[in-house]
Amino acid sequence: MSDVSGKPMGSRSAGAPLIVSVGDLIDEIAVRLTAPWRRGSDAAAQITRRRGGSAANVAVAAAASGGRAIFFGAIGSDATGDTLEAALRASGVEPILQRAGRSPSIIVVVEPDGERTMLPDRGVATSLQYPGPALLSGADWLHAPAYSLIGEPLASTTLRLLREANAAGIPTSLDASSVGALAEWGPEESRSRFAASGATHLFANEEEAEYLDLLHRPIPGPTLIVKRGAGVAEVRTADGETLASSAADPLGGAIDSTGAGDAFAGGLLVARARGASWEDALRAGHHAARVHLQRQGGV
Repeated sequence: MSDVSGKPMGSRSAGAPLIVSVGDLIDEIAVRLTAPWRRGSDAAAQITRRRGGSAANVAVAAAASGGRAIFFGAIGSDATGDTLEAALRASGVEPILQRAGRSPSIIVVVEPDGERTMLPDRGVATSLQYPGPALLSGADWLHAPAYSLIGEPLASTTLRLLREANAAGIPTSLDASSVGALAEWGPEESRSRFAASGATHLFANEEEAEYLDLLHRPIPGPTLIVKRGAGVAEVRTADGETLASSAADPLGGAIDSTGAGDAFAGGLLVARARGASWEDALRAGHHAARVHLQRQGGV
């Protein structure tokens, strides 16, 4: 945790910090092309099915990084939902789920150079209702992707939880998620919504930071964490001052980077909630991302 100067503060609870993540838990079908895409014809591919969803990825990474993690979201009352819930539990995450209807799913196409295209069907994910204040009991951090601000009642639920966390002194974070998602609002409306959310921290990758002009026009309020994959991640104050930076260890070959940014966030949040410096928290984020890539078979 941190005060307004960016200095670390101690965890609110004894033992491993508790990270609560709100948003999507998705049945993910990954299509990794082994040859260039040929529209209207065949392209050789390796196809795998796995648990996905940005908020769920953060929770799994937080648990893998030695924290305690709760995922809160809506999934279907179907066999797919059963599989998704079991996958979270097997990863050490406590799922608090609202279940009805059809589970969310997504197809992720990974081209030979690692470029990804995502085709989401959010199913019942946006139906998430406010759970009551007990969800945040004992929490050390509340995290949500920008996806959780899109669709109702999910968006209202997420904003209410952010307000309650802030009022209780619990650090909060949003992830900008993707330029494709933000295009629904446009850059200025996205900036306005992020500022109004009251989140104390904002994650963005290089493309999202450029789209929102975050490096030249910081959003008032949140500390900015810029994720650059294999590049140099950095932390900036709401005034644009650089607090810390850290480069990731290089990885060879084309990789499926799906979820690596979420894993980075999960590792960083656990470290920061433990009172780590920003430099150490960035290194913890890089480590969590690397572990994720290794488990995913990308390295």
